[in-house]
Amino acid sequence: MFAKNSPFEDYNISELEDDPPLMEELGINPDHIKQKTISILAFKHVDERLLEDPDMAGPFLYVLIFGGLLLLAGKVHFGAIYGFGMMGSIGIFTVLNLMSQSREIDLYRTVSILGYALLPIVILSAIGVFMRFSNPVGMFLVILSVCWSTYTATSFFETLLELKEQRWLISYPIGLLYACFTLLAIF
Repeated sequence: MFAKNSPFEDYNISELEDDPPLMEELGINPDHIKQKTISILAFKHVDERLLEDPDMAGPFLYVLIFGGLLLLAGKVHFGAIYGFGMMGSIGIFTVLNLMSQSREIDLYRTVSILGYALLPIVILSAIGVFMRFSNPVGMFLVILSVCWSTYTATSFFETLLELKEQRWLISYPIGLLYACFTLLAIF
């Protein structure tokens, strides 16, 4: 069937049956993504073992949806999303590691938590495709989404790092970061 000295000559199809699924090889766990998303939407307490799994599939999906929704609204802010995301994550990573006495957090996990907590702002940008935020209802939705994202990320970090007493010190820079993302959705 194959030409002599073909690279496919020694190919055995049964080798593929022993390989794990692609999602497992890439480290994508749809069940964890679903559980984290539901815990954000329902204000539920998330289990610490879920926070120990720093996947980037959910945050990457949320950032892509956020950029796409802004694009639908006529706003091209992909560079600003990337810039705010990276600089904000590095800044919050630094602040958290300086504040935490007992545990450390890595940058990958910080980006993961901040990306998951971006979900309320993604919902806000979906509303922004159809509605302007210059009225009182719009301003209420903007403030609500910033507070929701800030609360979610702060509770995730305080659970993971055991920083109950520093809740307000954690929430201030996180709130500023999400306010920057919300400004992208507004203007």
